[in-house]
Amino acid sequence: MLKVWRTREGEGGRAAGAFQFERLTVKVTRWRVVLGGVAVGAYALGLIAMAPAEIIVAKSSNGERQAVGTVWAGERAMPGGFGASWVVMPLSSVANLSGALRFGLRGPDTDATAQALVRPGRVLVRDLEGTASLRMLNAVAPGLPFACSSVMRLDVAELSLRGTPAGAGTMVSGPADCAPTTGGAATPIPGLNGTVSADGAATTVAFARGDTAAEVMKARVQADGGLTASVEPGGVGLLPGVGAPVSIETSL
Repeated sequence: MLKVWRTREGEGGRAAGAFQFERLTVKVTRWRVVLGGVAVGAYALGLIAMAPAEIIVAKSSNGERQAVGTVWAGERAMPGGFGASWVVMPLSSVANLSGALRFGLRGPDTDATAQALVRPGRVLVRDLEGTASLRMLNAVAPGLPFACSSVMRLDVAELSLRGTPAGAGTMVSGPADCAPTTGGAATPIPGLNGTVSADGAATTVAFARGDTAAEVMKARVQADGGLTASVEPGGVGLLPGVGAPVSIETSL
């Protein structure tokens, strides 16, 4: 119930312009509540979407900005001259009942795009196409003991990073070399053929030598985001600092 002041007409010219207190009743219905909630939600979503990208990308250790743009459309800088950009896709979000965005990777020997679908318990990458330098691995994981100059050609229809396993596509590179990050001679490596596949337990990305088909590396992503990455026997002696098969477990 709302209360308003209204001007009261005087009688016989007396008390003209005086005010009287009246009650104005507004009927509250379910649909008015729904429409009001939608309006408030849209306004709040608009404020979040237009917020600076820095609210989702932390500053560097020395306080420098690492992102430009907005939450809706922005770009993040990465070491080594690489960068990752994103644009929210509202129609795809509604159609897939997930947060959908188009993202891109750029940098030296790198130019790739893909779509990501995100919802609680589910992260799916689709239509990953383009080229990417393996030096991006050092930008993401600076603790790696080696850096490779290989350039991958990406053609991946889908790749699940969390949720129901899903994978289909290829990642192929030509001959290149890998060198220790601490300095030293580079080791030549043959071209690698990578495949993306899935079974009931995990999504698998595996790389094999192009000349002998011996498996070099493998990564398996479980539904809960758990990651098992390994260097297979075919990669021993091929990657600097790796003298025996090794496996690590972490989570995405």
